[in-house]
Amino acid sequence: MKKIFSILFALVLVVSLGLATAAPVLAGTIRYVPSVYPTIQAAINASASGDTIIVAAGEYDAFQVIKKNDISIIGTDGVTITTANLHRIEVGPIEDVWVMAAVYDSENINIEGIDFDGTEVSGGNVVFGILYLDSTGRIADLTMENVIGTESGAGVAILHHVGLPTVEITGSTISNNKIGIFCGNSILEAHFNNIVGNTDFGVLNDGGGTVDATHNWWGDASGPFHKSLNPGGRGDEVSDNVDSEPWLEAEVVAAKTETVTGGGTVDAREEADTEVEVTGNAMVTVARYDENPGGDAPTDFNALDKYIDVYIPYTTEATAIEIRLYYTDAEVEAAGIDEDSLHLLWWNGTLWVQCSPDTASGVNTNSIYDYSGYMWAIITEDTTPSLDDLQGDEFGGYGHPTTPGGGFCFIATAAYGTDTAKEIDTLRKFRDEVLLSNSLGAEFVSLYYKTSPPIADFISQHEILRTAVRVGFVDSIVAILNWSHAS
Repeated sequence: MKKIFSILFALVLVVSLGLATAAPVLAGTIRYVPSVYPTIQAAINASASGDTIIVAAGEYDAFQVIKKNDISIIGTDGVTITTANLHRIEVGPIEDVWVMAAVYDSENINIEGIDFDGTEVSGGNVVFGILYLDSTGRIADLTMENVIGTESGAGVAILHHVGLPTVEITGSTISNNKIGIFCGNSILEAHFNNIVGNTDFGVLNDGGGTVDATHNWWGDASGPFHKSLNPGGRGDEVSDNVDSEPWLEAEVVAAKTETVTGGGTVDAREEADTEVEVTGNAMVTVARYDENPGGDAPTDFNALDKYIDVYIPYTTEATAIEIRLYYTDAEVEAAGIDEDSLHLLWWNGTLWVQCSPDTASGVNTNSIYDYSGYMWAIITEDTTPSLDDLQGDEFGGYGHPTTPGGGFCFIATAAYGTDTAKEIDTLRKFRDEVLLSNSLGAEFVSLYYKTSPPIADFISQHEILRTAVRVGFVDSIVAILNWSHAS
């Protein structure tokens, strides 16, 4: 009997401890606005650590988060904040300020996918769109515009009384404000944002230290204006102690940032038709560009007009990164590209080139999800680009045109009288896998395209010359290439 009682007591104890140590009932709760909570503020007031607030499309009033941790406020398409509340903050010369979204004394408060329009509140003396005061968090995938104020206004302000506020901003458009981002005695990382049309400053650092605002679009390919560091910049102005180089040379359409631990995949198909598979640990940002962020397409390549950026600031804990850029049949047809020739090229700062070795990239033409296939590249410490190069590397989809013709091998085509000879396939493979995989080879291909057509035309009109070029020149080159490949 004692044994049975002991077993029952142990079971009761285990169950009791399990209930006592379980997470609170509301932890990790998803709270819906307005279907369950009428306002964003009501959902915030009810939230506990780990909760997520999902806001449906509509126009909403200002909100504030005070002394809370680990809460995400995420808007679906069409969520707009148009009002502000008056706050007394007493930071330096700033006392009273109108704020559309205020975060006080809180940690890891994330605000995503919400549009802030300050048109109706910019009559106040000082107006902030989003204020992080003595707080940390992340701002992503939102728009902040028309925050002016009669005296001063900032789309985003990061300030402190005590401690060191830390905020990350990615994938957002901050435009037409008096100051885009105002940072005072705080840590700011802002990447892959469009910071444009702000009248006084795109980013103002008023508190010492250095703000990391690299990899942003400032409204012009010449970059942000700085009176001494970039006087020729035609984009928004940045103050001293703002690190803005390198900057983006094209507008960002969408971006996604995610941290992977122990391996996994960042699914950025919605933002950029892209997946990034990580072996190891890494924080990955994927951005999609509105237009070509680099130079012209390589010779004998057509652009698919799909351009992305992959940014991994710390790669010491990752051993491999696979990038997959998805496409549809309609996109391939519109670009006039042979699907089997698709490649994911990368911009090396001068030219679009293929990843090397040639086994590091290719195309999967099997349909998957709602796509017709994907281009892929596997990046390791031994490839080009390498893991260390993923500090904001642009990639683009390219392929050879479907239109028949001499293509790269003008002279060989003239010598053989056809562009379907197996020897020409060998030359094309050499072009794709060797020449176009490095900048010097790509420059040679470009020069060849400019100079060889008239030579090829002359050769094609003389049978004796065609035979001499084929036997004495082209066949010899093909033989050397075949020998080197076999060895």
